[in-house]
Amino acid sequence: MIYILVAKTKQQELFYLTGKYARKELLEIRSREQFFCPSCQAPLLLKIGEINIPHFAHKSLSDCDYFSEPESPLHLHGKLLLYHFFQQLDHHVELEKHLSAIRQRADLLVDGRYAIEFQCSTIPATQLNQRSEGYRLLGVNPIWIKGLKQPCREEIGIVHLKSFEIAMRQESGPISFILLFHPPGDRFYYHSNLFYISPNRWAGKTKSIQSTRQVFPFAIPKRLTKEEFRSVMGIFQNVKRRYIRSQLYAENRIKNSFCRLCYELRIDVGNVPDFFGIPMLGAECMKSPAVVWQLQTVAAWEKGISMEVLAASGRVPLTNPGVTGQAASLMTEYLTLYLSFANRDSTDSKVLDSAYDIYCKNLRKLRK
Repeated sequence: MIYILVAKTKQQELFYLTGKYARKELLEIRSREQFFCPSCQAPLLLKIGEINIPHFAHKSLSDCDYFSEPESPLHLHGKLLLYHFFQQLDHHVELEKHLSAIRQRADLLVDGRYAIEFQCSTIPATQLNQRSEGYRLLGVNPIWIKGLKQPCREEIGIVHLKSFEIAMRQESGPISFILLFHPPGDRFYYHSNLFYISPNRWAGKTKSIQSTRQVFPFAIPKRLTKEEFRSVMGIFQNVKRRYIRSQLYAENRIKNSFCRLCYELRIDVGNVPDFFGIPMLGAECMKSPAVVWQLQTVAAWEKGISMEVLAASGRVPLTNPGVTGQAASLMTEYLTLYLSFANRDSTDSKVLDSAYDIYCKNLRKLRK
């Protein structure tokens, strides 16, 4: 079943279910009015139950392109709360705005410039990117908000993300973030300062803000303090230790890339220095764990191979061919950190200081 909150009347006027009418009033309106889908023009039913939010639904299974995804009560509730959130901030907001030029419907269109998509179900990342590109063709900025059934735990920790959630990242400042909304608590959450560990695991900060304190354009998260970054470092060191333990039992150490790199660099495989496996922003361009691509970086440098050549060689697995420049820049930045420990004087505090300096430097670069 496809649920919607906006319908056309027989007089071709839009009728919104935004909480303006009590259920008793809606029952009276339903008895005398007919409603139609504003996109496919099919007849709609006005459903007024005691549990779910009043909504419209197609009378029969519809192949309406604009309402192709079934909407849960969570989605309907969240859209209504977001609608009132923008209204209270005196923004011009349109609910379920149909954009005929691109055959898309925005959950909310704010000030004619921002398409707010409140996404409560899993969709392919390719579809999400296509919809975003459609909005951009109209000069509209897409903003994706992930719907939450349960509140998030607020901490510095490992964040498990699906590919479509990663595609929701916003780049409206030096710190990218994923914005989430929990309708039952009327609260926004942020996953920010995300450091890549593996395709579905990132280390980062989760923080929330009550909707009454939120602003628009949405508040931008702050950078990590050094103590918060220390927690991220701890996560990466734990990930590195688990990875190393898994490699110690490799059947053929000669063919094992990690063991071979340690041998080339004269490093004890069971005691890899702390300056290998450092968290760095933008490392999602690398397929390998941080400890591996950082060992590869140093091994190449000792052989006189430039980072540009290494990134283009294919010896360091990348997520796709279009990120070779990003990978070369990342490896160059890491090499700067490594060379600061050329004498191997790598106390925990010195490694933390250097890694945090690079993190702050990257944010300053992104701000320009």
